Amino acid sequence: MLDSLPLHSLQKMLIMKKATITLTIICLVMTNIALTQIVPDAGPDRVVCTGFFGMDTIAIGGSPSATGGTPPYTYTWEAEYTLIIGSHTFNFSASDFLNDTTLANPEIIHAIGDTICFKLTITDAQGLTAIDSTSICFNYFGTHLGNIQYTINQGDSVFLSGWQNVSGGFPPYEYLWQPNHGLADSTSLNFWAKPQYSVAYYMTLTDSAGCVVTGAPVYFVNVQPVLVDEHENQISLVKVYPNPVKNFLNIQISPKMQGDFTLRLFLSNGKLIEEKRFPGNEYKMDLSNYPDGVYIYEIHDNKGFSEQGRVVVK
Repeated sequence: MLDSLPLHSLQKMLIMKKATITLTIICLVMTNIALTQIVPDAGPDRVVCTGFFGMDTIAIGGSPSATGGTPPYTYTWEAEYTLIIGSHTFNFSASDFLNDTTLANPEIIHAIGDTICFKLTITDAQGLTAIDSTSICFNYFGTHLGNIQYTINQGDSVFLSGWQNVSGGFPPYEYLWQPNHGLADSTSLNFWAKPQYSVAYYMTLTDSAGCVVTGAPVYFVNVQPVLVDEHENQISLVKVYPNPVKNFLNIQISPKMQGDFTLRLFLSNGKLIEEKRFPGNEYKMDLSNYPDGVYIYEIHDNKGFSEQGRVVVK
């Protein structure tokens, strides 16, 4: 049959056959390259919550940390960190932070208040290598054991403000005061408390990275019982009216109190929005431009007198 074909047809068939063989060889080479390529995975960047309460236990690396190439693999974790304190320089390596720098997924055993970059080198059975890295941020928190104590009569309220014993982490923060007994707002740094019995309030802080830390009790409120006749004889020295108020709020202080006074006005979440100092026993405050809502007022002098209450603007 081939003898009967023209010469130019035979040449075309030979050229096509060579091209097919060449394409087959190229495909085989490409397939071999794809099979021998190593894909390393050092894992995602992570935040490790750490501080006085201890440290999260986490392992770094992917799942798995290597694919492709020719198993078995050799894993090498590396890191470099320099800490300077005064005139002293301290150098750290991966072995200072990891339990084993030759594992696919080593655990972090020590922390430092900074971000460390860990480099993973994968070597397969053919000696081929590939590199990936991951950043670990050590999210530090601190605390103290300081506290504030208040003593109030049963039925009274106390404004707790400006004191917290947990710090660090990444803002913004969420706060939760516990126990919730007698609290007007348990999620603010500044809040009113009206407990019916003595209580110690402590705070749990959650930062934007999801780290949760609980401190020791910081506010101790001691509640003293009040006898019926004592309670009936308690008379407020401050008269605030009208309440609710739309325009002007009148403040009258008993003539028993003399001197200069300071009026502080807070939002219901404890944020101070106004502070006025006035002489004498009467003061008129314009609230016509204030949004409707509940406000907290406090009136005090420099002799220890203080009285607090609520006013509604509407």
